[in-house]
Amino acid sequence: MLKNLLIKLIDRYNLKSIQVLITFSFSILIFFIICAIAFLSYHITGTVVEENTNEYVYQLVKQVNNDIDYYLKTVETIAENIRYNNDLNEYVRTEDQELEKDIISDLNTYVESRNDIINIVFISNKGKVFHNNLQLKLKDNINFEDFEWYKKAKNEEKFVVSESHIQRLFESRYKWVVSCSTLLKSPYYEENLGVLLVDINYNLINDMVSSIKLGQKGYVFIVDNNGDIVYHPKQQLLYSGLKSEDMDTILNSEDGTKTVVEDRKKKQYTITTSKYSGWKVVSSVYMEDILSYKPNLDRFFFIMGTLAIFISIFISVLISRSILHPIKKLVNTMHQVEEGNLDVSIDIKNDNEIGELAKAFNLMTNRVNNLVNQNKKIEKNKRKNELRALQAQINPHFLYNTLDSIIWMAESKNYKAVVTMTSALAKLFRISISKGEQYITVAEEIEHVENYLKIQKIRYGDHLDYHIDVEEDIKQNKIIKLIIQPIVENAIYHGIKNVPGGGMIDISVKKYDNKILITIADDGVGMSEQEINLLFQKDKELPKEKKLGGVGVRNVDNRIKLYYGEDYGLEIESEIYEGTTVKAWLPNISIIGGDNV
Repeated sequence: MLKNLLIKLIDRYNLKSIQVLITFSFSILIFFIICAIAFLSYHITGTVVEENTNEYVYQLVKQVNNDIDYYLKTVETIAENIRYNNDLNEYVRTEDQELEKDIISDLNTYVESRNDIINIVFISNKGKVFHNNLQLKLKDNINFEDFEWYKKAKNEEKFVVSESHIQRLFESRYKWVVSCSTLLKSPYYEENLGVLLVDINYNLINDMVSSIKLGQKGYVFIVDNNGDIVYHPKQQLLYSGLKSEDMDTILNSEDGTKTVVEDRKKKQYTITTSKYSGWKVVSSVYMEDILSYKPNLDRFFFIMGTLAIFISIFISVLISRSILHPIKKLVNTMHQVEEGNLDVSIDIKNDNEIGELAKAFNLMTNRVNNLVNQNKKIEKNKRKNELRALQAQINPHFLYNTLDSIIWMAESKNYKAVVTMTSALAKLFRISISKGEQYITVAEEIEHVENYLKIQKIRYGDHLDYHIDVEEDIKQNKIIKLIIQPIVENAIYHGIKNVPGGGMIDISVKKYDNKILITIADDGVGMSEQEINLLFQKDKELPKEKKLGGVGVRNVDNRIKLYYGEDYGLEIESEIYEGTTVKAWLPNISIIGGDNV
């Protein structure tokens, strides 16, 4: 349907120009894409904002709950400290009246040290009442069994926190408090001491909660597990019946968000429950506050969408012109070729299909030189890749043997050797990788082979010894990496390993005129001239038992010649049962700028 509509528009308005056609097509396409993106972004953004808002409110309410729990635990700590009070324990047991003054003084100390505690009252199991302030007088004929906090403390035998209420224990003093009460048991003998009451200043709870702002009309309130209000910013309206909360939803809901309807308006309760006090801290936020961002979001997406459409049209015009201009140049140049002018080239540097056409056209005029150079480059890259592949074939076999040795030493609890071998292996591969560089210093090459020899020394023990001598002033000269190790490996596996008493490998690196001479000598079983020649043969021509050593030595020789030329490479001298000496000739170059020499 859309395709037919576009065809009709093109035919009707004669949109034959490529520039007009591209501009028109791009504009239509981008218009629909922008509309789709704007629509999806609007809904996704709205959802994300609502989810983030809900999560923010939940974490806020949860933090209030945690703060209240922490505070109540400090109050319980006071009760626990009073339980261990020696004077109190002694008085309950002996009723020694001389202790009364000290007990009252101790209770008063707790109250005076904290401005959040209003009263501390202790009712002994024999009915004796202590409170922190002697200036206050308890009401006459007071019956503590009439107070809910007293009955719960005795019956439930745990730390009990009441809803907010006016404390009516004392004459001429009526404070709005939250009462914490508990039955004290003597830690020294099996007997209940009595009930302890700690009245918390209601303003403390108010200060912890009232500072939280949730939109225009949102607020936070607290209820206990019976649905009684502990704190509410509109407490007077609740008591007068002018406001209510959906307690059934709050008490019967798990922690999270619940949506209810109040006065035909949706609002959200975010509920968290304290495992310590059983209180529920609840936020109440009207949906209109949560969604207050939407008008601004609507305007934002409308403005951005309109702006994006105009920008897309402008960009479409630029794109069509950028496409059409090189096409015209290409056509004009081809016309010149048709007229017989072959000494032309197209100056188009675009990295696209048109640019590729121009490049192909230019290549036709110089294809012989380009093909020759390209073939040389391909052959060189092939040789590099083949040599790198040969290097990769050698490494896994060595790694397997090394790891097998580490496992064996670990099982034998030879931890020092495990650490040495593991460290050497790590350094070995670090230098092998060398951040992808083909050149490393002589010092790094020596460090590489030293780490390899450390590993082999641990494996072979007294069967293998080695000595390394390097001239100091060439240690920072650059050479291609992994020259010495394959030759040393060949010396171990095909020379010293087969000698009953073991052997010695001697490595030296010295200057020789304008060259560097690396010498690797061993006193192993040696080789015949025929065996030396086999080392430099192609892999497919090698006998099976000689392939590993041949690959390593031939690889080194080929790499030296590839990077430095035919004047450099390996020389091998050997005698049966006398040993083998391998000389690697390299140019003495202090600094090399890259891979191409």
